[in-house]
Amino acid sequence: MKVLCSFLVSLFFIAGIYCQTINPPGPINLCQGSSQALTVTAVPVGTTFQWQNPLGTNISGATLISYTANSAGNYYVRLNEGLPGDTTLGPVIVNVLPKPTASFTFNPNNVCATTPVIFTNTSTGSGLTYLWDFGDPNSGANNTSTLINPVHNFIGTTGTGAESFTVKLIATSSNGCKDSITATVTNLQRPGTELGGTGATTYNGLPYFQVCSSNTNYLFTFINQSSTVPNTSYRIVWGDNSTDFINTIFTTTSHTYNAGTYTLRFIVTGINGCTDTAMYTVFLGTNPAIGFENPGSTSICTGTSLTFPITGTASNTPGTIYTVTFNDGSPPVVFPHPPPASVTHQFNSSSCGTNSSNGTLTFNNSFSASIVASNPCGTSSVNIVPIYVSRKPVASFTIAPKDTVCVNTVVTLTNTSVNGTATPSSPTGSCTNGKQVWSVTPPTGWTISSGTRGNDNGFNDPALWTNGTAVLQLNFTAPGVYTIKLKVGANTLCGIDSIIKTICVNPTPTASFTVNQNIGCAPLTVNTTNNSPTPSCGQNSYLWSVSYSSTAGCLPNTNGASFINGTNASSVNPQFLFSNPGIYTISLTTIAPAAACSSLVSTQQITVKGKPVVSINALAPTCANQSVNPNAAVTCYINTATTYLWSFPGGTPSSATTLNPGTIVYSTPGTYTITLSVTNECGTTTTSIPVTVNVTPSPVVPANIIVCAGATVGPLSFTSVPGATFTWTNSNTSIGLGASGSSNPIPSFVATNATGVPITANINVTATLSGCSSSNIFTITVNPIPTVNVIPNQTVCAGASTAAIVFSGAVAGSIYNWTNSNTSIGLPASGTGNIASFTAINGGTTVVVATITVTPVFTNAG
Repeated sequence: MKVLCSFLVSLFFIAGIYCQTINPPGPINLCQGSSQALTVTAVPVGTTFQWQNPLGTNISGATLISYTANSAGNYYVRLNEGLPGDTTLGPVIVNVLPKPTASFTFNPNNVCATTPVIFTNTSTGSGLTYLWDFGDPNSGANNTSTLINPVHNFIGTTGTGAESFTVKLIATSSNGCKDSITATVTNLQRPGTELGGTGATTYNGLPYFQVCSSNTNYLFTFINQSSTVPNTSYRIVWGDNSTDFINTIFTTTSHTYNAGTYTLRFIVTGINGCTDTAMYTVFLGTNPAIGFENPGSTSICTGTSLTFPITGTASNTPGTIYTVTFNDGSPPVVFPHPPPASVTHQFNSSSCGTNSSNGTLTFNNSFSASIVASNPCGTSSVNIVPIYVSRKPVASFTIAPKDTVCVNTVVTLTNTSVNGTATPSSPTGSCTNGKQVWSVTPPTGWTISSGTRGNDNGFNDPALWTNGTAVLQLNFTAPGVYTIKLKVGANTLCGIDSIIKTICVNPTPTASFTVNQNIGCAPLTVNTTNNSPTPSCGQNSYLWSVSYSSTAGCLPNTNGASFINGTNASSVNPQFLFSNPGIYTISLTTIAPAAACSSLVSTQQITVKGKPVVSINALAPTCANQSVNPNAAVTCYINTATTYLWSFPGGTPSSATTLNPGTIVYSTPGTYTITLSVTNECGTTTTSIPVTVNVTPSPVVPANIIVCAGATVGPLSFTSVPGATFTWTNSNTSIGLGASGSSNPIPSFVATNATGVPITANINVTATLSGCSSSNIFTITVNPIPTVNVIPNQTVCAGASTAAIVFSGAVAGSIYNWTNSNTSIGLPASGTGNIASFTAINGGTTVVVATITVTPVFTNAG
């Protein structure tokens, strides 16, 4: 979490240092439904706050020094937001953990208090543990339980009515979150079972009726002291096989008991129908007698048993208890009357450090044995002392770091034996600790780094030994197997013990291996042969590993090394499978037995080649009869021996064998697959891409049009494949049509020709669909309107020759047709072309007039 320290400086001195943090710093685990206050610490006066969750998202209204988080998230606080020097503290990570749901049922209810109630746990959650509180303090230690489905007998208080208990269950999940639930159990109260009488007392925490007397029998009187009188029924089971006392009313009653101990049961039924039983003990007898004999030979070693006779108990009253105690830490042994004739005890610990007394003398470093006979009328005891117990030696030692090491390793031998102790022979004597002696075989190949071996000096009595150190450090300078022997002992009574262990010293290992191949194509299997020298003893262990470096242009560029055929990183001769191209380095570390030491790393490099990596660049949709130029990126061990095979079904050409195949033409629309197979030394990689060839629409245009100026042309329509759109251009706008357009049809227009010759416009129509287009041309020719120049009128006399008439006009190539309204003048009724001179005729006496009408005609394609 970020900690901000601010330095507030005033003139000439430092005013203060503030280190702001969020407390608690987190991460915080909240149980569902709980919350945690987050507080900024060490803030100067005037600081403003804005809490955020997550970073950059302000929490509305959270502008105080503290914020209470109750949901999961990363919490931040912005100090002095928007001001110079503002900063953000956090995050404090808050996790919300799921909470269990506590739930239970119970049965029965509203029954007598002594009836068991069964609880059924129906809680839900993960890894739940339970704590029940039955709300019944009179049941003592039984008032709680950790069982899943407990059964409880409610004790409660005595009475004649009903009593309620609040039962609480706490369910705790494995994440520490808790839930609790309570329920009320109602029971009818139990009746009072208090009973008084002769010699009423308490013995060993239990209620007794006691008479200490040598009489063989005695009349006991019992008094009803029930706290719930009146009750509906009373019953006393005397415990001596005599007839029970039964009555509905009970104040006092008497019963004669013979000497001994008896269990009396007082059974009371209350007015609510509930019954309860109280247990009492009746004792008639005297204080007990006891004898306990010393078996002799009480100076022993650990593990030895002594038998102590028990005497003088024949006249004791039944119910007498005998407790035998040995102060060696063992638990007391308790017998009812009559006790056994003797008790045998094995002493397993040394008496050194324990002092025992017979009431007059204190015996150092000794045990005692005692027996106590007790009954309600008294206690008697006998004590036997001293019992001297010397500890037997038990040889043991550890080897560190281990019992198999490499040469020039220091080995630490630590005595973990029980060296033994020798007890004194007088009440005030002291114990003597045992000794240790080390021996190493063979005597060469090692040196002592620390400690001494000691010496037994040729004796079996440890008192005559030269004691060695408990810790002995040896440096082994030569390989081999060494025997270490440790002898321990304290005295001749308990003898000596020894233990032998071996230490194997190996030479420092070396790592060496070969492989069956260092280069090949993926997947490549490589077998190893481990040539590491064998150790002096035990078996080497091995650690194999593989590092990886990718090869440029080869895929996949991930480590593809794995062990195969059941081998692994610890195998002697593992087998590897290299699935992916790359440069791999196999490493071997040879480890001496018991991992005592390891070798330098031996390595072998493996080059794994791969098949070509081929990627054809995507092609945009093309049009029928247009060319495409496919190209590809090819990597991974590509050289002059690499071959290429392109396939262009439906195209021209249909195949190619070079990396760059040139242009391909598809004449028919459709979807085609272009495939490239590239082969190198490791194999062939084939990849394909689709190419879409769209229809090239061809426009159908009107036939060529020839009209005279002034004629109406159109509308002019085009057709093509469905969905095609059209545009058109006009090469000659002087015909009366615009230069271009996208309408279909072309609207009608009036043809124009301001010249004396025909004019022609090329109409180029383009049809387009899905980016593909083609054009078609038709023509519109507009012929000029022919004219005739004015011809002057002629007046001639009959018999005279007329002047020849020559027709002319603005439109070259025009033909002139004429008609004569009066053939009597000597001119035919009609003709074509110029009119030659003729002799005028008039056979009458009046003027004859003929009207010559001329029609110019320009003919062009009809």
